Amino acid sequence: MHYYSKSTGGFYDSTIHTEWPEDAVWITDEQHAALLVGQSQGQVIMPGKDGKPVLTSKAPSHLHQWDGKEWTLDKAAASQLLAEAIDQGTDAINNLVDEAYRHVTRFQPEYEVREQQARDYKAGGCKGEAPMQVAAFAKPAGKTACEATDIIIAQADNLRMVMGKLGALRMRKFELKGLKTAAEVEKRTAEILAEIKPIADKLGEVGK
Repeated sequence: MHYYSKSTGGFYDSTIHTEWPEDAVWITDEQHAALLVGQSQGQVIMPGKDGKPVLTSKAPSHLHQWDGKEWTLDKAAASQLLAEAIDQGTDAINNLVDEAYRHVTRFQPEYEVREQQARDYKAGGCKGEAPMQVAAFAKPAGKTACEATDIIIAQADNLRMVMGKLGALRMRKFELKGLKTAAEVEKRTAEILAEIKPIADKLGEVGK
């Protein structure tokens, strides 16, 4: 025979145990087996209102409380959960953008010098000896100095546009503060991160 104790959350087998808690209730072998199967599939065993064990999904959060029938969340806990979700979402957005920026800022002084030299060379009609950074770009790429100049300027303009878009997406973190539930915050955070990631991945190629 099997028994379940609400106070310990454990099972007791009469063929093994000689004593068990006073609140232990008897369950059939079939019920015991079904509970273990459900547990192996990711569900959790919790005490029902009558003290008998039931299967349910895992708690949605560390603040949810089991009332014998379902997981509940009072107003104070819901407010705390919302605040935590906002903080976590904000950090996730900031961190992903920061990581993307690092690929660019690593060699930023070099990029800025190369761009300026290319723009000056372009403004002068690509005449005379190519500036050092333009020449350093042109030779391994198999381009003329003037072709390299156009590529450098186009890349700089594109990078500036991408960085601007990334900055605008990072500002969307403030949308989280206007949402009412942790679930809404988590959903919006995932949406924002999904927009940031492909841009961050492309910036990850910069400087390689």
